[in-house]
Amino acid sequence: MHTPAHGGTNAMGRIGGSRMAPFSIRLLDEHCQHAVSCPTPPIRSANHNFMFLMKGEVLIEAESVQQLVGANECIIIPAGNLFSIRYFKDCFGYMGSFSTDFLCTSPAVAGIYKGIAFVQAGGSRITRFDHSRSGFVEMLLERVMAETLSVPQSDDVIRANMNSFLVEMATESEKTTAHIALPNVLSNKFMKMVFENGQSNLSAAKYAEKLDVSPNHLSKTIKQNTGHPVTYWINESAMMAAKMLLKNTDLTMSEIAEQLGMMDPSYFARRFRQHERMTPTEYRRIVRGNSN
Repeated sequence: MHTPAHGGTNAMGRIGGSRMAPFSIRLLDEHCQHAVSCPTPPIRSANHNFMFLMKGEVLIEAESVQQLVGANECIIIPAGNLFSIRYFKDCFGYMGSFSTDFLCTSPAVAGIYKGIAFVQAGGSRITRFDHSRSGFVEMLLERVMAETLSVPQSDDVIRANMNSFLVEMATESEKTTAHIALPNVLSNKFMKMVFENGQSNLSAAKYAEKLDVSPNHLSKTIKQNTGHPVTYWINESAMMAAKMLLKNTDLTMSEIAEQLGMMDPSYFARRFRQHERMTPTEYRRIVRGNSN
């Protein structure tokens, strides 16, 4: 039997590792939002990893490619691929990992896997489900999660539902083959740059200059490929950097504001409160309490 990894403090940090179980699953819910410190350390897992979202969005960097996962989408990151979570917002769904050997217990099942792209050489892929298919996938993973909490636990029930989930992935991936990564080199470069920067004082025009394109072209491209304008991502990266500094350092509000390019601490506090619906001090108290 295999002990499940449940959603909670440092849940993201438990992906991968030399002592990784052959199967794990955890729920993504509101408790994960404060527990995740982005970017997470890069991981090269011996297992395949997956994340399925019913709502929210997450930016994953896999083998230096930025991949934005949204509602009703699932990403599979093959074993051996280096990846980290760059951005994580309002996510609800499931994530976990599995070894091929754990799921392939018969020649018939092993035959199915030969045709699934993620177990072959190559990068991770995102599959988008329509509403009905997404509901079915949610039901399968909910059943898997429930079984991991059962005593005794049945690995056969887990395998059956996980194999059904992966067949759904294989079926739907044929319809979304173009949706493997951000479908534009410029989008990939911008997303990588903005989350490495974490500065709020850099304008869209400044990023366009750094990327050697016009501000109008950058704006249209990012909006088309991510669903959000450039300014949204600049603000999100700054707030994510602020949360990391509040959680992991003892810097004062003035020092944090300065690192984010905001010279006025009161302006930083207002921006943070608008974004998180709490003050920076309240956020620090909550996340420090959750990590104890």
